[in-house]
Amino acid sequence: MEDKTIEYLNKYFDKDFRVTPMAPDKYTLNDIENIEETLGIKFPEEYKAHILGAFPGMYVEIIEKVWPRPKLYDVGPFWTFLYGIHTYSGSKNSEDWMRLEIIGKEFIEETEIKAVPVLKIIGNEDLYCVNEEGKIVQYNHEENIIEEINMNFWELLDKELMELKEGKEKKIKENRKNKM
Repeated sequence: MEDKTIEYLNKYFDKDFRVTPMAPDKYTLNDIENIEETLGIKFPEEYKAHILGAFPGMYVEIIEKVWPRPKLYDVGPFWTFLYGIHTYSGSKNSEDWMRLEIIGKEFIEETEIKAVPVLKIIGNEDLYCVNEEGKIVQYNHEENIIEEINMNFWELLDKELMELKEGKEKKIKENRKNKM
């Protein structure tokens, strides 16, 4: 399957976005299959294409000049804390908080749910995961359950990048209003 990550990034990317690859090196389909076997999960083909493609795990954020980072004890509408997204990496050379194998094991142990996180919205504890059947689901941290979302990985990435751009545009309007 073809990696469409750059196509979706280009759809929303502008000077206010920063994209950082989260793996210092590429890895192989065999590496991903080993992670699947270890965790007892089968990743969807489009997710494999993403993490084996241009960005073997990525961190996407709106630059701080446009979307200042929340400080301790800040209050505001929930969306104002959601300034970025990231996907996880299969690379053993990535930071532990980005590694599928480590995050997957921790998630399964902590929640007792057989699912592995694949996409996180910064500031939101409700992760997107892949369940045992290879479907994308969303983890509801308040109820400790997973809920089907009926989207493939590309649809999910498109949705979350669109919402990030919409949030950025709201934040720009909010910043202008606060300067008046």
